[in-house]
Amino acid sequence: MASVLGGLFSVAVWAPQPYPNKPISLVVPQAAGGTNDIVARLIAPAYGEALGTSIVVENRPGAGGNIGTQSVARAPKDGYTLLLTINSAQAINPSLYKNPGFDPVNDFVPLYYIGATPYVLVSPPGSPYKTLADVVAAAKKKPGELSYASAGNGTISHLLGAMLNTSAGIEMQHIPYKGVAPAINDVLGGQVPLAQLSALVPPLKFRRLLKLIPIA
Repeated sequence: MASVLGGLFSVAVWAPQPYPNKPISLVVPQAAGGTNDIVARLIAPAYGEALGTSIVVENRPGAGGNIGTQSVARAPKDGYTLLLTINSAQAINPSLYKNPGFDPVNDFVPLYYIGATPYVLVSPPGSPYKTLADVVAAAKKKPGELSYASAGNGTISHLLGAMLNTSAGIEMQHIPYKGVAPAINDVLGGQVPLAQLSALVPPLKFRRLLKLIPIA
């Protein structure tokens, strides 16, 4: 399954000319070390150079992306606060949360589609789970005992695990973390056997590559 990556640089209205005349905040509503954070820090220098100013990346994680997204929606409408987000925060959260604190249509203006990345189920080196079939068989043998880590409650990695439970007829326990990096650290350390995450993260952030179990 694929997820749109950082599909929006968002801001309510453009500031009057001249623009820009001060640094721009680029808010990432996910924790440091995740896909959005990686992409934001890769593109910020070139984007700032093109605009003739500095781009400051600010991580404001929490509530599946709601906290950072709310902060941009409530920021002054002057073009100096931008949002780099993913499709789940904009498309899923308004249905998942009674009051996410923002209107994904009226509070933002989409500026640029950056790209897409697949999500994968991963296990650490030496794991007995070498294929998705191994995972499903183990989960069916002992319902509720096999667990998977995600970047947090309500995140797309959480929901993909829930979708796998439903589609495969299994019951894996969800272990939410405050971001991708701590989740993967615990998977590598053996505290949690599996994790759902963007396929972009292991090659860039963890050179001790995990065995990847692709999910269709």
